[in-house]
Amino acid sequence: MKIRNRERLRSAAYLRNPEPVCVVREMRDAPSNEFVAMHDHEFSELVIVATGGCNHVHAGGTVRLLPGEFFVIHPGERHGYAQFAPGTLVFNLLYDRCSPPAPLLLEDNPLTPMLFPSDAATARADTLGRVPRRALPNLVRLLKALRREAEAHQPLCHAVSSNLFAAVLLVLARWTRGVAAKPASPVKREVDFILRNLGRKITLAELCAVSGRSASALHREFRKAVGASPGDYILSLRAARARELLAQTSLPLAAVAAETGFCNASHLVRTLRAHRMGEVNPIRRAKIHE
Repeated sequence: MKIRNRERLRSAAYLRNPEPVCVVREMRDAPSNEFVAMHDHEFSELVIVATGGCNHVHAGGTVRLLPGEFFVIHPGERHGYAQFAPGTLVFNLLYDRCSPPAPLLLEDNPLTPMLFPSDAATARADTLGRVPRRALPNLVRLLKALRREAEAHQPLCHAVSSNLFAAVLLVLARWTRGVAAKPASPVKREVDFILRNLGRKITLAELCAVSGRSASALHREFRKAVGASPGDYILSLRAARARELLAQTSLPLAAVAAETGFCNASHLVRTLRAHRMGEVNPIRRAKIHE
């Protein structure tokens, strides 16, 4: 995959309407999967994958995005997209993080501080959550309605857009990780690093550097938090992501193996069979994101 650097995207070129709530753009299959156009922007960007999937490339690594997943990027981090699956549809909501309209100031919405931080913006390239398949059609209808209203030049379109944007955020808030605001897992930093780098080899030394723990302490904390060693946990995550890709995309087996960090297709098949037969201990994945 080759990198093409683009200039910073300016707000004036996108947020043109008077007092815009946001501009909704639809991103579909890329014309070429050989290049990724790395860019940053003056505005913030909320990204929602409706169908298909693609790679999101940013400073923390490369993540394969699946239907329903969403994240936000604030000004300051270069990122790009590549390797679009057939039939991919991604919604990009471009907005000014410094000017949230009144309907969005919802105290109990966990997305509000992420989308409209009170301090200097920081990039949030990690996936914030995933909307289940059953809820996606309603969300897509809201996004398309928001796009039409944001492009309209009719009376009260700004007020209608504000309420539609708030409705979109409320749907996403239901499926945001950590919505119950429980204490963070003691190995959350390590798991976030793993999730960003599933497609490549992850060494124990790297995890120790991220956590600031010794190898023995790292193994002890992982077993306490998720019931598995770091190696078994990584293998289980890779197997789970591979199953999702095989079920929801048309990528060949070899490509799925490469995307999820397996040596080859045979290694992937052996691992999936082992998980199905119970040879690999199950892990308590849900607790890691609390």
